[in-house]
Parts: sequence; C-alpha cells; structure tokens
Amino acid sequence: MCGILGGNKFNWNYDDAILALSHRGPNGQTVKRIKDMVLCFARLSIIDLNERAMQPMISEDERYAIVFNGEIYDYKEVQRELQSKGYHFRTESDTEVLLYSFIEWKERVMEHVDGIFAFAVLDTREDRLYLFRDRCGVKPLYYYYNGADFAFASELKGIRTLCKDVNFVIDNTALYDYHTYLYIPDPKTMYQNVYKLPPAHYLVYDTKSHKVIKKSRYWKIKLNTNEGKVLSKKQLDEKADELRYHLGRVIARQIIADVPVGTFLSGGVDSSIITLVVSKYLQNVTGYTIGFPDKRYDESVYAKEMADVMHVNYKLKYFTLDDFKKYYRVLLEAYDEPHADTSVYPTFFVSKIAKKDVTVVLTGDGGDELFGGYFRCWYARDFIDKKKYSNRKISELYLRNEGILSQFGENLKNMCEEDIALLSSTYHYGKSFDRKKIRMKYHIPRDYDDFWYYRKYYHKELPALTRMRYLDFMTYLNGDILTKVDRASMKVSLEARVPFLDREMIEFAFSLTQEECNPRGELKGLLKYAYEREIPRKLLDRKKQGFSIPLSYVRKGGCPQEHLIESLWNL
Repeated sequence: MCGILGGNKFNWNYDDAILALSHRGPNGQTVKRIKDMVLCFARLSIIDLNERAMQPMISEDERYAIVFNGEIYDYKEVQRELQSKGYHFRTESDTEVLLYSFIEWKERVMEHVDGIFAFAVLDTREDRLYLFRDRCGVKPLYYYYNGADFAFASELKGIRTLCKDVNFVIDNTALYDYHTYLYIPDPKTMYQNVYKLPPAHYLVYDTKSHKVIKKSRYWKIKLNTNEGKVLSKKQLDEKADELRYHLGRVIARQIIADVPVGTFLSGGVDSSIITLVVSKYLQNVTGYTIGFPDKRYDESVYAKEMADVMHVNYKLKYFTLDDFKKYYRVLLEAYDEPHADTSVYPTFFVSKIAKKDVTVVLTGDGGDELFGGYFRCWYARDFIDKKKYSNRKISELYLRNEGILSQFGENLKNMCEEDIALLSSTYHYGKSFDRKKIRMKYHIPRDYDDFWYYRKYYHKELPALTRMRYLDFMTYLNGDILTKVDRASMKVSLEARVPFLDREMIEFAFSLTQEECNPRGELKGLLKYAYEREIPRKLLDRKKQGFSIPLSYVRKGGCPQEHLIESLWNL
C-alpha cells in the first residue's frame, strides 16, 4: 500500500503534505508537476521492488499519469489481455497494468480489474483528472473541492497539510452523525468542502474549467432477494464446495507479494478460516494475535487452539491498560477525525507485532457482513419483523424527548421508535448519548434525519438476514471496520488484505438465497459448514466476542464516544 496526493494549485505545500503520509509509504516519496496538476506519491514496495515501478508513472506517449494506492489482484491476467491488444510493459508492477487498463477502457476500467485501490489518472490531452475508489472502500480517498480548487489525498491529514491557504470549517452535522454512527459516514468528513469519495465510485475533474463534471457509481451488488427453501444435505454440500472453491481462488491471488506474508488470527471464525486456507498455499505461515489480561475479553486461548489445529505458527502479545495509556493518542493520529471504534487500539498493537516479521497480512474482515455474522440479524428477524407498525414521525418525536420518555422503560421505546432507530442501537456499545443535548451543542435543525445513512440502504422488503447483511456491507463495513483496519495497519506501514472482500467472494455471497447463506437461520451457517471438517465445530460455534478492549480502559461509566471526542479532538 502507498499514499497518494495531488492538487491544482502550485503554491500549496506538496512536500510537507506527502511527508505527512510517509507512514503509508516509507520506501520513498516523490512530487511531480504535470501540466495543470501536481501529483505526489509515498511508496510502500510490495510488488516489483525496482525503482522503475516508482510513481507517478507516465505512459509512453506521456499523455497519461497515474498515482495508485492498493493492489490489483488479477493484474497478471489483465496484463496478458492487454499484451494481446498490442500493449508493451516496462515493469512487472500492477501499477503499469492499471495505467494501460485505463488507457484501453477509460471509465469502464473497473469492469476489467479487481483489487483494493484508490487511484488518480491525469489525462493531459483532455484536461481531465479521474479518481477511482475500490468496491468496498478498503482503501481511503479524500478530496477537497470548493467549486474551483481541487485536491485529493489518501488521508485527511494530507489535505490539511497541503491546502495551507484554506480555512477549514467544521461541519457540525458530521460531528452529530459521529454520535449516531460512531464514525462520520461518507461522503462527509468533519470539514465542509472536504469529502470522502464513496466506495465503488469515480469522479472526474476538469483541470481547465476547474469543475467536477462527474461523480458516478460504477458497480452495484446484485442481491438475491429470495428467502429460499430448506436445503437438502446434497444441496448444502454443493454450496459449501462453491464457497471453498471461490475462497481458494481468491487467496491464491492475494498471497502474491515480493515480501513476507502472514495473517491476523483472533481465534474467531473468519480469521481462522483465512489462516487455514493461506496455510495450504504458503509454508510456515504465522498468525498474529493479542490477548487481554481481562479474561472476559481475551480470545487468545482460542487463537492458540486454532493455530494448533491448523499446524501454523502463532505469535501472541498481551494488550494491557498501560499499553492503552501509552498509545491513547493513536486514535487521533490515525483517523484525523472523530471515530469511536476503540478496537483500533488492539488492531494497531497487533499490526506493530506483525510488522516486525512481515509486510503483508491477510485478515478475516468482511466475513460477518457477507455471511450474516452479527446478532442484529436475529434481532431484525425475531423482533423488528414482528412489530405491528413503524412510524418515522412518532419515532422522531420520541427521539427529541428521549431524555424524559426513557424513564418509562424499554416497552415505550420499542413501541415508539421506527425500525432503523431501534437497529441503530445495535451498533453502539456502552451508555447511549443524550441526543437532545448533542443536537443543541451542534445547532442541529429539528428536521435533521438522524438515520439518513442507514435509510439509504435499509430495504424492509428483503428477508431479514439478507437485509441486515446488505445494510452492514453498505454502511458499517466501510464506515467503521475497513477504516479502522486501514488506518491501524498503515500507521506502521503494514498492508492488510481482505480476501472475503474480493469481488468474486462478494458476488458469490450475495447471489445466495437467505436459506443458502444462513441455513435454518444460523449466523454464518454456510461458512461454518464449509470448513467444519477442518476446524472443530466447538470452535466454530463458540459465542462471538469481537475485538474490543475493556470499556473500563476508555472510561468508567458515561458515553464512550462523547468522552473520546472531547478528550482527543476537543470538540
């Protein structure tokens, strides 16, 4: 992985800005003016370690230039296709393949490549800058646009450092959203005129007229909306065979690197399955994990048991309260804007351990979203779908007076709140925040929709488990999980790859009926069934814990997200 950055004003602070992203690319940084733009790059060498693969990379005819953060997993196949069309390659890098793929297919390039990426291509003849972000949002991409001036970067700190003449104004609705979602959902950032390019989108900026002339989605999930019938053993076996086939193909592509590769092994279902399949392709694989002194949060015993079953190496280190205090400001340094998922601390800690030995890790992230692993799937089926009505106006009235009405108990809350409001609480931990107080603090208008982000992707007509898989995939996965993993791992220059979120796996998972994915309503039922012959069922069936730190580390009592935004961001 790398860091990319660029802008259209020549007096901006490019040298310092790309240096601010050097943790993403410690193997060298470059700044290059190309016609009406400046393109910058910070390199973390993974494939083709030669200097000739450095960026910005310019086409042979000098018309196009690219800066690219990520990996193209099928680049060898795409390279052969392009060679058959007459293209010649000077390097072995996926960057050059991506550059010539864009030249060949322009805005339809995403139909031909797969991977995790954020990249910019400058067309100097047509005076167009193109930005692309991967399908799930694994790799971040921010941009600043005030109606004329334009900048982009892998992280918010790059834009803040770059645009030295800009007065960044706080977006109060974004800070309010943070309390609802525990992160700031796309396309917002904490600043006005600074945006996240949403996953599976591309943007076109005219470098002559200084206008964004297009922003469009290039890919959508094709959902199987059927509940489906109960499967016979033969049918279940066939689906399990398909799952193993696809995951094997994906991991075979994703272990390709010119540097050492390991895995994160938490002891949960997803990371264990990824480690198991990786061990079939690589010898002497090491799974990295952490433990907690508090046994209520500690999964290291299960990680060790999984490692023994799979005959892989295993490295463990404990994360203590002293470690939390030492790295407390990592949340601020990594995210650049409020984010309340405190599992970033153990993720950062395990990344530091892994980085001592490897440069690439494969993780189990995305398994819960693809295969329905969260208890809220059951909550939607067993409670939400049994409610007699859901009224948005009554719900909003209740929420505006929640401080007073909450004293009448959960029954009134459950009766008054709409489906999305009730589901929102399943994404929180610890004590809920005082919504009325926070509205007043940030001067939020009465008609503001607290749940606008969930509402975009919530489809009541879908079967309950499919509905929640899709909602989690489109919101929580990108806004919380992938943001956390990218910032925590890249803070120590470690590349984290996510096999479950390969396009092949995504399209397979969402092609399943609800019964095929979750036989008889079992969370991650098909995924567990596919690997129960190699991983003991007692380990697959144990209660899900997640990767959270003890809440007492953050604050004893009170609302965690309020404490974090006040103590770290002073907002």
